[in-house]
Amino acid sequence: MAFLIPSSLRDDLLFGMAASSKHFLVNKGVVFIMKRVFLIPVLVALLSTMTTAASGSTVTAATANESDVNAVINGPTHVAVNGDVIQIPCSGSQTVVWTSTITVTASITISALGATPNTSPTQFGAGTNCLTIRDNNPSGSLFYLTPTYSTSSNVTTIQNMNIDPYSSSTALYNPIAIQGNATSSGFPQARVDNIVFGNSVQWTESGNSSNSFQLIKPDNVVGVADHNTLPPGNGNELMTCNMSSYLGVGQYGDNSWAQPDSFGGPIAWFNENNLINAGIVMSDCTEGGNSVTQSGGGRVVNRFNHINATNMFQITGGHGLDTTGRPRSFRHSETYGNVVTCSNSCNDLGATFRGGTGLIWGNTGNASGGGFYNSVFDVTVYRTVYGNNPFGYCGGLSSLDPWDTIDNNVYFSGTIASASGLTLTDSLLNLVASQLIPAGSPYSVYDTTQGFVSQIVSNTANTATVQSPISESTWSGFNTGDNYKIIRATVCMDQGGRGQGNYISGTSPTPVSAINEALDPIYEWDDTATNMSQQYILTDAKQIQLNRDFYTDNWRTGNLSGPMEQTSPTVPFNGTTTCSAGSGNYACGVGFGTLANRPTTCTQGVAYWATDQGSWNQSGSGGQGQLFKCTAANTWTLAYTPYQYPHPLVSGNAAATGSGPMPPSNLNGTVVN
Repeated sequence: MAFLIPSSLRDDLLFGMAASSKHFLVNKGVVFIMKRVFLIPVLVALLSTMTTAASGSTVTAATANESDVNAVINGPTHVAVNGDVIQIPCSGSQTVVWTSTITVTASITISALGATPNTSPTQFGAGTNCLTIRDNNPSGSLFYLTPTYSTSSNVTTIQNMNIDPYSSSTALYNPIAIQGNATSSGFPQARVDNIVFGNSVQWTESGNSSNSFQLIKPDNVVGVADHNTLPPGNGNELMTCNMSSYLGVGQYGDNSWAQPDSFGGPIAWFNENNLINAGIVMSDCTEGGNSVTQSGGGRVVNRFNHINATNMFQITGGHGLDTTGRPRSFRHSETYGNVVTCSNSCNDLGATFRGGTGLIWGNTGNASGGGFYNSVFDVTVYRTVYGNNPFGYCGGLSSLDPWDTIDNNVYFSGTIASASGLTLTDSLLNLVASQLIPAGSPYSVYDTTQGFVSQIVSNTANTATVQSPISESTWSGFNTGDNYKIIRATVCMDQGGRGQGNYISGTSPTPVSAINEALDPIYEWDDTATNMSQQYILTDAKQIQLNRDFYTDNWRTGNLSGPMEQTSPTVPFNGTTTCSAGSGNYACGVGFGTLANRPTTCTQGVAYWATDQGSWNQSGSGGQGQLFKCTAANTWTLAYTPYQYPHPLVSGNAAATGSGPMPPSNLNGTVVN
């Protein structure tokens, strides 16, 4: 007897399983077939991680006043426990002012009555809310939620209300903070839905302070923010996302960086079906956590949102080991299926990577008025020119950067004969310039007199010009007579396109060796936009290389208005890093189209998105798809299936929140026709 397992359950059961080139895997009676999954009994052990939500009491507060709501959460009227539903009464249209923080330790639902919420995947933004809470709390968040992981799969939910600042000039904090307590078994779950942030009075960083810049701040929690609205006039981000103590270990995101990827699984924070009318960026990970130690290591999925943007940086952003100091970069992101209309300058349609890795695909960018996009995504490494504590510069000497993959060798040392801003001249540099600094190599100049490092971007026989400093740097260029050294770092810690590495800890960690993070490339495909100047942007950091640290499809500037779908196993993507499209030759490494049109041969590292595979998208529109990577010469391996959409929590179902069942061992594979 065989059982057909729904794709959503299949994805959860297979979460954590290493990618395999086998068509199916057999382990002690359990058969996993990649296109259809049949589970022959022996389900008990795997299904033990899937539990139903515990039931609780439904309690309605006496009024919508803060004191009455707190009374049914923290007493004396009622003390909430896991599974409770706390209802805030509202009739018609009502506005109340709250002045302090409600702390919630249990996994409960807080819902305002009188609302007509949106829940459909064809709806974007919040429905109609009855209750408006005006935030006049100058010392913290309105809601501070601290749920703890539980095998009962309780979910902490806030929904169906408007949250406005008390005034446009009141200094405030973010209204919703979720500080989860993860354990080695898993993460607590949360949902934030049908909230209008700034319905009558808009949120702005300039008026309400930088502490309020991200309106929702989840940390060490998985779940979803769906069907929320930022109306026009708001100038804040929807959220920041962190996993500072991944599975309950460490701070600053260190353990998230020491653990494998969780692409396509439930272990991430999801943002979907939101309507952003004025967001500068949708989510910025690593910046603005609930505290410095509670920042870093975020894993985020931004999908199927509608964004009307002005001066937007990107949908998904993440800082590196630079201006934020100790917190680690976000670990990884998925950005797909979003529709953005830009009415002015928009930096990136998709994502920016000052660190970490990610997948960007299927986003649509429209331009209105004077709107334009600089690129789909960008990759930057600020540490090649900026050295903030505690990680300092990525330069090339163990005394400067023991974290990085470096040569720890001084290739040349000398004195600057003449200087002009970012260019130094030294006639003795000839040998080094001609033999040791070929184009594309990440050599840096260490100005030992001033104590600054900057990477070389060009050189002649006796000159070297370095990368421009960022605005936070106090260095403006060389001085005649400065002493300098030429050094080299080949990989910078947490740089774009890197993943799992060695674990570190502490406020001022002392490494025993380089972090040694695995190559974990960024992949981008099938993004389209009107009025875009280029597909991607790189800084001058030579550590980032096309077709090694990131791969893209066949879209380039010139005669193409967007990427081209595969029409045969060789056109436009032939399975290598060289593709032929239109009248130009395009160095690309990702193709997309039907599985039948996937190239029969491939070069290791490239990828192919099969548009007719998978069943994760249960919305009824928008298509399917699975990503195959070339893991060895001429070997395609299923590598990524997006997580179930809509998110299970949107339809009221608990998602799998643990670390996932361990990958089966003693695997045997046989080709199934």
